[in-house]
This record gives sequence, C-alpha cells and structure tokens, in this order.
Amino acid sequence: MDHYSYLIDRQHRFLLIGIVLLVVAAVFMLTGESLERYGGIVNRAEKPKRFWSNVFFFFLGGVFCIALYLYNIAN
Repeated sequence: MDHYSYLIDRQHRFLLIGIVLLVVAAVFMLTGESLERYGGIVNRAEKPKRFWSNVFFFFLGGVFCIALYLYNIAN
C-alpha cells in the first residue's frame, strides 16, 4: 500500500476526483446513457438536452478539480 499512499495525500485528492469525473463523462458519452440526480438513467436518444447537460457538468467538475489541484500545487 506504500506505493499508492501518495495518492491519498491531501494535495492529490482533487487530481484523483478530477480524473474520475472526466472518465465518467467519457463513459457516459460512449454508452449514450447518463445518471440522473435521484437514481434515474437518461438516454441520449430520448432526452438529448438532459443527457448533454449531465455530461457537461461531469466534464466541468473534472476540469474544475484538476484546475484546483494545479492551483494548489503552484502555491
């Protein structure tokens, strides 16, 4: 576990969360389905606006967390 203990440090948490959010957004785009807030699933063909807004917010959250990580590392 010592090999991965640096990932659990406080300064690397935002990087991990950002990467996970970007991967989840990519999986949503590839499968064409995204998760709703209260456990529902949205299909790209049925509700395209809702689907793309969900993907956008996961992507935006990932970019925000990675930017926050880079800001914390620089300061």
